Formats: sequence, C-alpha cells, structure tokens
Amino acid sequence: MSIQWTKKEAVHLLSRAGFGASQADIAASVSLGREETVRRLVAGVPLLEGAQAALAFEQFKADGGKALDPQQIADQQLYWLYRMVATPAPLVEKMTLFWHGHFATANYKVKDAALMAQQNELFRKYALGNFKELVNAIGKDPAMMIWLDANKNKKGKPNENYAREAMELFTLGIGHYTETDVKEAARAFTGWTYNKETHDVAFNAKQHDGDSKTLLGESGKLDADDAVDILFHQQALPIFMATKLLNYFATDTPSESWVQKVAADFTAKSTVGDVLRELFLADEFYDEKLRLALIKTPADYVAGILRMTGVAPAKGHAQAMRRMGQELFVPPDVAGWRGGQAWLTSNNLLARFQFAEGLAKGIGAAKLTSADWKPQAPEQAAAWVQLWAERLGIATLSEKTQASLSSYANDSLVHSKKMNTTGLRGLLQLVLISPEAQMK
Repeated sequence: MSIQWTKKEAVHLLSRAGFGASQADIAASVSLGREETVRRLVAGVPLLEGAQAALAFEQFKADGGKALDPQQIADQQLYWLYRMVATPAPLVEKMTLFWHGHFATANYKVKDAALMAQQNELFRKYALGNFKELVNAIGKDPAMMIWLDANKNKKGKPNENYAREAMELFTLGIGHYTETDVKEAARAFTGWTYNKETHDVAFNAKQHDGDSKTLLGESGKLDADDAVDILFHQQALPIFMATKLLNYFATDTPSESWVQKVAADFTAKSTVGDVLRELFLADEFYDEKLRLALIKTPADYVAGILRMTGVAPAKGHAQAMRRMGQELFVPPDVAGWRGGQAWLTSNNLLARFQFAEGLAKGIGAAKLTSADWKPQAPEQAAAWVQLWAERLGIATLSEKTQASLSSYANDSLVHSKKMNTTGLRGLLQLVLISPEAQMK
C-alpha cells in the first residue's frame, strides 16, 4: 500500500532534497502530490508558479548593498549560500553541495577563488546529470588539477595523487584496487596540464605515457578516457555511489537490499537525477524511522533557517557556517567533511546556538508580529509552539521539547501582561536550538 501524501511527507522530502521549505513550498508540494513534486525537483522546475531564479553573481548585493568581488573567497562563499537560500531548484543546489564534498577541493591549496567558483559551476551543470561525464570533466578541471597535482603527472615521473583519489574517493572505494592499479592509472592520466598564466587546460602528448598498461585487469595503451571507462566497468562503482547517495539523502545505515536496488538503478539509468527520482518515489524513503534521523549539515541548518524566515544572507552567516564546521570551498582534506555526529561536537553545536541567538535578536519585529507568525488560538501555548515549529520546517516535536517550549510560550506570550518582541525572539531562538531543529 502506497504511503499517504501529507504535510509531514512533503516536509521530509523537501528537507532532504533541498534546504528546508517555506509554508508556500509545503502547500504546493501537498497540492502537486508526490510524483509531480519529485518530477519538478529532479527537472529543476520550481514548485511555485512564477518563482524567480537566483540573481547572478554580479547582480547580487549584500551587507548594505555592497557588490561582490569574484576574486574573494568570502564573497564566493556568501554568494553560494545565497543561491542555496534563493534557488527555485533546491535539488540542483543540494547535489552541487554533494559533489563539492565528493570531489573535495579546497581553496587553501588552489588559492584562486575564481577557479573554485568555476568548479562549482561544473558541479551545478552536472548536478543531476551523467556521472561518467562528470568524472571525465573533473579530471580536467583547473581547481582539481591544482589540488591533486596534475601538472606533476608526467611520463617517466607519474604523480599518483589524482589516480588514487579517482579510485578511492570518487568511484570505487577502499579495497577495490591495488597499489599497482594506482601506478598504472597514474600513467594513463599523464599528459594533461593546466597553465596558470593563460588558464588553458591542454593535452601534451610528449608528457603522456603511451606505453602499454594494465589497470584493474584490462590492458592496452591506456589514456585518461580509457582509465575512466575501466573504472566504470567495475561492479564496485554503482554500489559505492548508491551507498553515498543513500547516506546523503536517506539514512546512515541503509539495508543491503536498498543499496543493491539503488546500485541497480545507478547502472541502468543514464543520469543521477533518474536514480534520485526512483529513490524519492520509494515508500521506503518515507519510513517513519528515517524522519528526523539525519543530522543537518551547517549548510542545511543556516540556509534552511534563512530560507524559512526570509532573512537575507549576509557574510556573517557564511562565517557562522565555518564555525559550525563547514566552510564552503574549504573542505578539510581530500575526503571532504565527515558529517554525522561530527557536526555536533561541543564547539560546532555552540556555534549553532550562537547563530540562532544572533538571528533571533536581529530579525525584524514586524515579521515576528505579523499574522503569519501568530496562531489562530494565541491563548494556547501549544498553538504557538506548533505554528512556529511548522514555519521553521519541523514536522514533529518530541513530547519533552513540546513541553519545554510550551512552558516558555505560556510564561512569555500567553500570560505576559504585554506581548513584546523579546518573548517572540526568545521562542524563535529556543525552537532553533531544539534537538529537532538539528535534524532532518
């Protein structure tokens, strides 16, 4: 029997496939139904009719109307956060972030914000597209070539950095190749260079090792394209990618049968979008035990709150993400962010609470006192809690959280002699630091 399609299911999908959801997004999703909502997410079509596309980099102004400098990494971080908040195609942006973690590249070595932004556009272009095409493209991406020393990979003196990560982190996973395979793949990838002066990526035949090689059991005068072809012949690849997608969108502990099902889709379907369509349509994705079962990334947390409150992104918000453990364009190493419980260390959690406090103090009084934020039964503390949780994308609160928030609302709003913004801001802050607000 198919699941019912209600607000709870819509919130679950939109939280996983995007960065939170406004009340309008949720209402549209419920009205459209599961199949049409998923179709639009995968196609990059807005859920809301007439939704505006995000502004281009040169059009976006922040922090008092200042224009952004494309050569400043802080400005690129802010602009990407803005895109997460403003995009009418949230799954595209969510997958752009996925690929950034998957093909982790950091500006502390690249040292060129424009190249990091160029790579970001590559991830956006292939966000829901063909994975093999993306693997081929990322090997010739300037930021990646600097990050993994492609210019040092020459005939006679192969550099193994890219070849190793191409197998370990990008396609197969540990244990599905040998050290000899790394050496042979490195030889196959020789010859590609990046010129920092002209910004040209080119193939230099004199620096390519054209001799015979044997990679993962296949032999020949292999080049980069041949090496990628061979990686895609391996049974480990679809299983590796299915596991990563399930971990990112569904659960930390997917069943073996679910991994095999998604892996089969990954093999049979031509795009990642087609794979995700099946994932988001599966009843298993909406199992009660999966709801509020993944810890939000800092990007989920910050972009989601800004999106749902209508607060304009500012540089301080991107900096808050860094303090929470996720600095855009600066993953810690080649393996990217570890995620999971690592997001909730004492320091990272404190940064979330400080962000919530700052946002609550700075939000406009007119917004908090508007009709949209006032329940139909303002004399009931539970009504305040329910409405504000819903407006902040939380479909379910535990009894303990409900009791705690209701007690505050009862004292500060229901029985207060004069309702003021102090009480409203206090409730907003408490909802944002609740355990459920950290989960998706």
